[in-house]
Amino acid sequence: MFFKKLWQKLRPQNVVIAQQSTQDDNLKIAIQSFWNKVKQSEQSLSELQPLDLMEKLNNLLSENQLDVIAEIMGGEVKKHKIIFTAEGKIERFELVVEIVKLAPSLDLFEIEAFRQRANKISDFEINFNGTSFSLGASDLLIQYHEDHRKIALDLMFAKPIAKDQINYAQTLALVILDHLLGEYDLAIKVQSINFVDTMPDSNSITAEEFAKRFDDIWKNDLKHTGIFPISESEDQLFVFELASKDDPDDTTLVQRNETANALACDINYGYGLNLSIELDCKETLSLVYDIEDAISAAFRENKKGIHAQNSLHQATRTMLWYVEDKHFATQIIQNILNQYQDLSVKIDCEFDPAWMEYLAWVD
Repeated sequence: MFFKKLWQKLRPQNVVIAQQSTQDDNLKIAIQSFWNKVKQSEQSLSELQPLDLMEKLNNLLSENQLDVIAEIMGGEVKKHKIIFTAEGKIERFELVVEIVKLAPSLDLFEIEAFRQRANKISDFEINFNGTSFSLGASDLLIQYHEDHRKIALDLMFAKPIAKDQINYAQTLALVILDHLLGEYDLAIKVQSINFVDTMPDSNSITAEEFAKRFDDIWKNDLKHTGIFPISESEDQLFVFELASKDDPDDTTLVQRNETANALACDINYGYGLNLSIELDCKETLSLVYDIEDAISAAFRENKKGIHAQNSLHQATRTMLWYVEDKHFATQIIQNILNQYQDLSVKIDCEFDPAWMEYLAWVD
């Protein structure tokens, strides 16, 4: 299928790998400093009361300029579980992932990235800042629909809410959803939340029922199965053209790999890596095809990345992969490019767990 759309959005700002290396090194040092202090004081930390332990860990994070929060739960295997949360702020999700990835082996603590779903939600209820006003999962009704291959929610209260308590109620509703779906899924997989006054009764379900259906909606309705394609022969390219609103002759030809949809927003493939190559002749285009095939095969071999999209704009071809590890993926690409010294090449990488670049133009 081939069609044309007017393009007004700006391409997301990318992070150039070469400029990012020093910043990445400094961040790694800060994270290692935090973990070294935790490891050295593990026994004494484990003897603290949970609130004191949480305060101590958050002070250590602050001292190392790591802008996330540590929370404490009873561990399932070890004494405590340390949960690192960005409180739903997607721009800090990468930091959460890196902190957990670099965690040492601890004897007394379990480590977890992001707040997970509550185990028991049927009687889940929460108060607002110690007031008498409370809201539970049973007090929320939900309608859901697809929006850009994510889940959009209309949310209504199932009990009367006084006008002066509406803001409180909406705040509590978001907290409840965070507990029902987990921090990552609410932030990444839910496209929007709209509070409404009425909705058709036949189409609404309780928040508890929605939480039970959520994974099925994601996998079976939206086809985000999480299953890595077995071979490149499964790739299905959907071709379309984007035209600038200011200049209809300024177009971008896009090929989106529909097969990659299976892994969209998968926490294991959170980096969007772009390789841009200037095309000065037909021979260069032939080389670019060879490079693209070699990179895709290298990533696919160990399920380290998926080829997601290509674009052609003003004689520059840009190829997009979503990858597991940006440093490993960049090294693979650079090793392949070493065979092609005369090409004008740019490698960009951004943390894009919501797959915004891939999903920007879906219907």
